[in-house]
Amino acid sequence: MRGESVPDGPRRKVFAFLFCSLDGYHEGADGELDFGVYDEEFFDWNLRQTREVGALLLGRRTHEHFAEVWPTPEAAERLPEVAAFMNAVPKTVVTRSGRVTPWENTRVTDGADLGAEVARLRAESSGDVAVFGSSGLTVTLLEQGLVDELRVLLYPVLLGRGRSLLAGLRERVPLAAGAVTVFRSGNVLLRYHPRP
Repeated sequence: MRGESVPDGPRRKVFAFLFCSLDGYHEGADGELDFGVYDEEFFDWNLRQTREVGALLLGRRTHEHFAEVWPTPEAAERLPEVAAFMNAVPKTVVTRSGRVTPWENTRVTDGADLGAEVARLRAESSGDVAVFGSSGLTVTLLEQGLVDELRVLLYPVLLGRGRSLLAGLRERVPLAAGAVTVFRSGNVLLRYHPRP
């Protein structure tokens, strides 16, 4: 599927955007996600990133977290443009249970044929297809050759223990380095492209 074009327009890119501590943990030992470093510079960058996106592909846990945060009045007040985007963008949730918290513009798939699902999203999306968080789903997509770009935001913190960024990856995935962005906060964004 890699390298195919959508007949009626450009081929939409699938990118995964994940974060981790400098020692490689995506979550703390108790599942906590409170170690991120966020400031105005990061939020401006993230807002620009959302403008590239026409669809989200999410794992169930990430969807549940987002569905608790983004539809709230607090999110609309604090980050109005990002909240508006998150609520309006088409979201596909991959889960075997078939049950997720209701949230506008959300559909559910069991992930039995992720290749077909990604092809559908590429064809229907008005922009790139983003996988936000969802490290387990990202592992599956990487193993199936369905990720065009991996964006990893390193936070300037060491956790010592927790859940590894890409826990469960069974096979080596060779990567080509892309651009590096260093934020004043100490956050560092690394971009990689899986090699065929």
